Amino acid sequence: MKQTGKTETTTQDLIHHHDAKALLLDANNAHGGRKLDTIKTLRYTATIMGVKAVSYVDIQDNKIRIELWENEKVISTEQEENGIGWQWLNGKKADMPPARIAEMKSTFYSGLLGLRKPAINQMQVLHMQKLKNNTYSVQCKLDGNDYIFAINNQNQLVAEANKTFGRTSVSALSDLRPVQGIMIPFHEVVTSGIKKLVIQYDSFEINPVFNADTWAALAGM
Repeated sequence: MKQTGKTETTTQDLIHHHDAKALLLDANNAHGGRKLDTIKTLRYTATIMGVKAVSYVDIQDNKIRIELWENEKVISTEQEENGIGWQWLNGKKADMPPARIAEMKSTFYSGLLGLRKPAINQMQVLHMQKLKNNTYSVQCKLDGNDYIFAINNQNQLVAEANKTFGRTSVSALSDLRPVQGIMIPFHEVVTSGIKKLVIQYDSFEINPVFNADTWAALAGM
C-alpha cells in the first residue's frame, strides 16, 4: 500500500528545511558573505550597564575570554577553552560552572557568528516560522543546544536566542554598522530569565593576531 500521507509530510519537511537554510544563507550574504565566513579571531570592546567589557574570540582554537574593567583595572575575567573554563572575581580564581561553560561555547553558533557558513553547515536546521513585520525565525540545533535566528525582510539579523544547559537567552539586535565589510549590530539587549542586560558595542577588530599573553592569567590571578 502506498503511504501517501507519510511521503507528503517528508517532502514538505525537506522543502521547509531547504527554505530555512536558504534564508540563513541569504542573511549570511547580507551580513558580509565570505568576509563573515573567514572570521578566525575577533576582539571587541563594549559598555555593559556602565562597565567596560573587552572580549577575545578565537574560533579555530575554540577559545573565548571576557574581561570587565573599572577605573582602568580588570575586575573580573572569564575564559573558556575547548570545554574547560575558569573565572576570576574578587581576587579569587575558580573553575567555571558547567552551565556557564556551555553558555560561552554557544558564542560560536549564536548571533552573527552563527550565520557563518561553516556554522550553518554544522548545525541541524529544523524549521522556519513567520513572525510579525515580515520577519522569520529559523530554529537550529547542535550538540543538544537550540539556536534561533530572527531575520527581517532585508535579510538582516534582528534578534537571536539560544538555549544551553536548560537556560534560555534572547537578544534583540540593532544599530547595524559596517566593519571591514561585515555588517555588525552595535546594540544588543539580552534577556535571560528576569535579568536584562543592555550592551553597547564600541569597537570590533576582525582577525586580530593573538598570542600566549592574550590568554594568560593576569598578575594576581
